[in-house]
Amino acid sequence: MMDHSKTPLLTELVRYAKEDITSFDVPGHKRGNSLEELRELWSDMALKMDVNSSKRVDNLSHPTGVIQEAETLLADAFHSDNAYMLVNGSTSGVQYMIMSALEHGDKILLPRNVHKSAINALILAGAKPVFIEPEIDYEYGIVNGVSVKSVLHALDLNSDVKAILIINPTYFGATSDLKQIIDIGHSRGIPVLVDQAHGAHFSFHPDLPTNAALLGADLVTLSLHKTGGALTQASVLLHNDGIITKNRVRSTINLFQTTSASYLLMCSIDVARKKLVLEGQERFKKLLNLTRKAKEEINSIKGLKCITQDSYRNGVGVFDYDELKLVVKVSDLGMSGFKVYDMLAEEYKIQIELAEPNVILAIISLGDNEDTIRTLIDALRDISDRYYGKLPKLETDISVALKNPKMVMTPREAYYHPKRIISIHDASGLISGESIMIYPPGIPLCIPGELISTELIQHYLYLKSEGTITINDDDDPYIIKVVDRSLEENLMDLWYTENHQEDTKFSIKVQEHIHSEKSEFQQIDFFRSETFGTFFTLDGYMMVTEKDEFIYHDMITHVSMAVNPNIKKVLIIGGGDGGTAREVLRYPGVEVVDMVEIDERVVRLCQQYLPLTASKLDQDKRLTLYFEDGLKFVQEADEGYYDLILVDSTDPIGPGEGLFTVAFYNNCSRVLSEEGILINQHESPYYASYAHEMKRAHSKIKETFPISKVYQFHMPTYPSGHWLFGFASKKYDPIKDIKADEWNKLGIETKYYNTDLHVGCFMLPTYVKKQLDNEE
Repeated sequence: MMDHSKTPLLTELVRYAKEDITSFDVPGHKRGNSLEELRELWSDMALKMDVNSSKRVDNLSHPTGVIQEAETLLADAFHSDNAYMLVNGSTSGVQYMIMSALEHGDKILLPRNVHKSAINALILAGAKPVFIEPEIDYEYGIVNGVSVKSVLHALDLNSDVKAILIINPTYFGATSDLKQIIDIGHSRGIPVLVDQAHGAHFSFHPDLPTNAALLGADLVTLSLHKTGGALTQASVLLHNDGIITKNRVRSTINLFQTTSASYLLMCSIDVARKKLVLEGQERFKKLLNLTRKAKEEINSIKGLKCITQDSYRNGVGVFDYDELKLVVKVSDLGMSGFKVYDMLAEEYKIQIELAEPNVILAIISLGDNEDTIRTLIDALRDISDRYYGKLPKLETDISVALKNPKMVMTPREAYYHPKRIISIHDASGLISGESIMIYPPGIPLCIPGELISTELIQHYLYLKSEGTITINDDDDPYIIKVVDRSLEENLMDLWYTENHQEDTKFSIKVQEHIHSEKSEFQQIDFFRSETFGTFFTLDGYMMVTEKDEFIYHDMITHVSMAVNPNIKKVLIIGGGDGGTAREVLRYPGVEVVDMVEIDERVVRLCQQYLPLTASKLDQDKRLTLYFEDGLKFVQEADEGYYDLILVDSTDPIGPGEGLFTVAFYNNCSRVLSEEGILINQHESPYYASYAHEMKRAHSKIKETFPISKVYQFHMPTYPSGHWLFGFASKKYDPIKDIKADEWNKLGIETKYYNTDLHVGCFMLPTYVKKQLDNEE
């Protein structure tokens, strides 16, 4: 049992400061001799304690004495194997965690509502973010934690993830089911990093959420100055031995940390730890009781609504809740949170933590008492008495600020890419070259590499009009840096280029960039080239060209129709360009074609710019268009209704990612008739990253259908040119059951498919067969 009444660093530093020492080292004020004004304000002792590292008071970079002893006590207090004092806030702690866990090019799973420090670490590390969509509360207009389901889904789509970062708690007090997420990560050999900046107090009362280090997280950053009672900038990094070694953490810290650490800050950590361990439980008990009563009282005030733990916990994005966060919805008063924030500061001399369009946030911590909390309640009651019922309730659309923007480049690629400076008003559809954020809390609205939408610009301008503090690279808040694609190699303003691999590019010289827009779901671009005619891309990935679209659409459609020419009811998932529907509707026996495309803008733009491909859309009474989520559509479809499902999706990223899961394929099997056939876009076997997705899709389909085979075709504009479809059925073998004569009598004229090719396309190269036989 360690003696937490000790403060080894503080004790030794006080002893050192009291000695009659003539200083010929730094700092240059020499124990306060040149800072008379500060000596008068702070006392002689405070300046004498502002010293430099020495044998006597130890060295933060390589502690062997009193700092080491203080850090050992910290580790014990916070239930971790190791602990490191930090003097540059949790900004540095988050960066040390990411830099310790990742190497250049590694993927990290994290929610988009991370602090700017995490984004900056991605730039430094050259890591690739995979953003999880956090759970959203639209009533309060805040983002909560992430669900276990969303973590599993993201890992299922990105099996090469090297680390997981979780915010626990969020700025507003919500925690995720961290234990389960840690167990999932560790079962896959993935370290779990936790930004617990706002939860330094979690270890010290049973009614508070559990400290992440105690749950087994590999690295945890705590802002001891936020809720633990230390001085500003004083933070702690906790480490548990295992996936990440102690030596790796120490070397990463020393790569970035100052060699002239503030002893005043470190002493405050030493004292804060002592008080938390010895007094924390009793003090937090009183604060929790006071806060619960305060919330009850605030909820009785007209026009105000306050989050309480019991009513807010839902087990998903709010697995647990920190009751010491006072989140008050004020928009029913007819005022934004920003207005109430300013009013409290200017009229009542009350400084709260932050404001959002609908809410304000006040943090209750060790320095609070009944009087300070009463002051806030009385001010809120007075504001309600003055304004409730006199203004219409405020209804602000905050959805754009809560959803993940589209990422086109990694943060590092965009940060170091040539940029140009433009007005924020003109930035819609362009790629951000910087982070823009509101502070506090310091969560970026956009980061380098993300597409800037019109809605995001409007929200930013709204926030500016509310008088918020915005942070960007330029002194002018209405100026933004965007990626300048005109300066790329090979005059990229005249070339479309897609990275097939990190060291492999495919380029088409462009005669004209016909159209560009950011829809609700994705970036849509249309180009014209001499060789390929008009072509279009989604989020920078090739979808269709006039030159070779017949290959894809022949092979997704006619293989199944030749096996069962009597197909009558067809479901197309995706296929917004219209080519698959065009081919299906050439069969007179087809009675119903339901086409489900999540993004209506894709359909309408293809009708405009690719009229031959989209020729049957809105032109055939047998076809019904549904603009909704294909995954949801299949879940709700009638059992045994369809004879054929054609999954004409994008790659398993973005809007198409849900179409590559076991649940989706199970639902496909359910809604297919006993003679039903499923054709699935199966990716490419050639490049490792695509082959991995191909194998995963095939393994899931094999679990669902008794007959499952793979066939190939050759697509010049797709990565490697070698591409696959999957054929699955409850009854038909695509080779044994082909009805070649019957299909040929139909007289369907094709440019690529024929019944001789039909059999041959299932004869796969050896390297593909081996991959399918050794699925991951």
